[in-house]
Amino acid sequence: MSDTITAPPGAPPAADPPPGRPTRRRTAEAPFARWLLVAPAVLLMAVIFIGSLVQLGDLALRPYANGTIGTGVTFDNIRRFGADAYSWQVLLDTVVLGVVCAVITVVIAYPMALALGRMTSRWGRSIAITLIFAPLFTSVVVRAYGWNVLLGDGGVINRLLLSLDLVDRPLRIMYEYQAVVIAMVHVMLPFAIFPLMGVIQHVHRDVLEAAEDLGASRWYTFRRVILPLTSHGVVLTLQLCFALTISAFATPALLGGGRVQVLSGLVYTNVGAVDWPMAAVQSFVLLLVALVMVALVNVLTRRRRAMA
Repeated sequence: MSDTITAPPGAPPAADPPPGRPTRRRTAEAPFARWLLVAPAVLLMAVIFIGSLVQLGDLALRPYANGTIGTGVTFDNIRRFGADAYSWQVLLDTVVLGVVCAVITVVIAYPMALALGRMTSRWGRSIAITLIFAPLFTSVVVRAYGWNVLLGDGGVINRLLLSLDLVDRPLRIMYEYQAVVIAMVHVMLPFAIFPLMGVIQHVHRDVLEAAEDLGASRWYTFRRVILPLTSHGVVLTLQLCFALTISAFATPALLGGGRVQVLSGLVYTNVGAVDWPMAAVQSFVLLLVALVMVALVNVLTRRRRAMA
C-alpha cells in the first residue's frame, strides 16, 4: 500500500510559495552569513589593534633614564606627561585644530555631497568623483609643494591679490596656522564627501516630492527634511574628520613650519630621541582624546534626539 497522499479529483493543485520570498530558514541564516563574511577582516583588525595597544602599554610602563629603556613597571612616564605644561598646550592646540578642520570640512563637503547625490548624469558624477579623489593619488610632499606654490609669499594667490591692488604686501599664509587648516580640509574632503553622499542618497525621492507638493520651499525642505534625515551621517563624518585630523603628522609638519605643533609631532620627536615610553604615553593620550570626543558627541546627539 502506497503512503503517497493524492489530492481528490477536481481539487486545485497545491500552490507553490511565491517566488523571491525568503523562507524562514534562509532568513535565519542571513545574519550568520553576513557575520561569517566579515569575521576574517574583523578578527585581523582586532588582533592588530589589540596587539598594538598591548605593546604600547608595555612601553608606557617601562622606566626610562638617559636614553635607556629599563625593565619593570613604573608610572613615572605618566607623571612626566601630566607635569609637562608644554605637552598639555600642544594637546589643546591639537584638539582645537581637529574641531576647526572637522567643522569646516563638513560645511564644505555637505553641499558637494548633496549635488553629487542628486546628479543624474553618470559621466558627470564619475568625473566629479575622480577629481575629488585625485589629491589622494599624490604624496604628502607633492601636495605640500603645491600649497607652497599657491599660498607662498610669491605664490599665485598673493600675486593675484597684489595685481588687483587688494593688498599692499604679500599675505603671510604659508607656514602658519591657516595654511595647515586649508591643507587639512583639502585632505579630509574625500573622506567627508562620500559618507555624506551615501546618506543623502538614502533620502527617498518621494519624501522630497511630498514636501514640494505641500508647498515647501527648497530651503525649508532642506532645513526640515533633508538635514534631519541625514544628521546621523553628519555626526559620523564629524567624528571621522576629527579623528583623522588630530592624528595627522606630515601636513602640520610640512606646512606649519614649526609654528603649528600637534601631539603626533611630539610622538615623532620622542621616538627620534629614543624616549619610546613617553611616545607611548602620548599615543595613548591621543587615542583617549579621540574616544572621549566621539563618546561626547554621541551623548549630546542622543540627548538632543530625546528632547526633540
